[in-house]
Amino acid sequence: MEVILAGYNIDAEIIEKAKSGEVVKDYPLTPETISVAYARISRDPSPVTELRRKAVDDVESARRSARNIVFEMNHQSVAEHAAFNFDILDISSLFVESLEWHRLCSYTEKSQRYQELVGDYVLPKEFGGEAKPIFERAMREQNELYGKAFGALLEYFKARNPDMLEKKWQRRIVEGYAKEDARYAVSLATKAQLGFTANARNLEYLIRCLRANPLAEARQLGEQFFEKAGAVAPSLILLTDPVEYEKEFGRPLNEDFFTKTHADAHRFSLELFGKSANLNTSGVQFPTKGDVKLIDWNQNADKNVVRAILHSHTQRSIEECEALADKLIESGDAEALVKQMLKHSNPWEAVTREFEAVDFTFEVILSSACYGQMKRHRMCTQLVQGYDPSLGCTVPPSVDDIGLKPEFDALYKHTNEVYEELSKYDHVA
Repeated sequence: MEVILAGYNIDAEIIEKAKSGEVVKDYPLTPETISVAYARISRDPSPVTELRRKAVDDVESARRSARNIVFEMNHQSVAEHAAFNFDILDISSLFVESLEWHRLCSYTEKSQRYQELVGDYVLPKEFGGEAKPIFERAMREQNELYGKAFGALLEYFKARNPDMLEKKWQRRIVEGYAKEDARYAVSLATKAQLGFTANARNLEYLIRCLRANPLAEARQLGEQFFEKAGAVAPSLILLTDPVEYEKEFGRPLNEDFFTKTHADAHRFSLELFGKSANLNTSGVQFPTKGDVKLIDWNQNADKNVVRAILHSHTQRSIEECEALADKLIESGDAEALVKQMLKHSNPWEAVTREFEAVDFTFEVILSSACYGQMKRHRMCTQLVQGYDPSLGCTVPPSVDDIGLKPEFDALYKHTNEVYEELSKYDHVA
């Protein structure tokens, strides 16, 4: 794993001085001054430009203010004005899922759909010693089949898309089809890299989560984030430093929420199921199509949207909007209102906030390749079980068409056997 602090925001006046040739090494190159200046807006009537200059002129005073404002007064939102950019290289695809679980950060990830894989993978620290050759042999088998499948799939998709071979950008799309389906041969140990951006508040929370993560890879990244961001903005990353926290506030840093909450919930849930071994699920029926079950939804979804549109675009009461929504739905005119609301939307744009008045809850069984696309929609609520080989494996139709499905099935069977063997060493990894 390699983690590089690629950037962070500093006061623009310092940047302008540097651009004009002035030596700026004695200026505070830290985002803390911006956070503190903005925090002081609420109580200091001075122009914000002056507040920024004061913070730049006395960074130690600014840091003391940051500690007091963020941690003693609990105004943590001011830490959101400090932003950090990181290059993250050579982490596993499995760990990318844990990292990208955090919704309010920004990620741009190496795509297995657009880049051909070259056989590199992460060997987890948990699988040293006797487990290492077992793990490495499985990785070799997967990567060999990936290479074989990619070549065959590329010819397959070229034959199916002869009109997309003339221009370079079209050929890339066809190659992407092959890469997209060939990746079903490789595991979540495949190496990934990404660009990552977070503000100080979210980064601090993320570090605390990573330190409590059962994966060694996650804990290592948490320490890297702490060391690199803490060196630049120590007053904003204080909750991740047990020593400095106790020195500052005279009490130990309590991390039980991060270390115990989910572990306790796991244990309690298993105990409850253990006490109810003969559950009768015959009366539990959900609308189902394939691997998707609709388990909950708004019974008045249409009316919720229409009512929200009417209420947010007029000064009418919610009772009047409710009554008109009922009337429009009964007369069939509600559809015209919704179409008008969507009239100027481009295909790639999200619907307006009024449509958030409706919720749907699904249970979905899907492959890790598919979840790689699902996880990017971070603003929805995703509650994810661990990977379960007993649910089966997904083979793309194209793989069946080129005659490689038996080889994929054999690889999956052997990989599941390796999974069971490696679980004896470390179940989580």
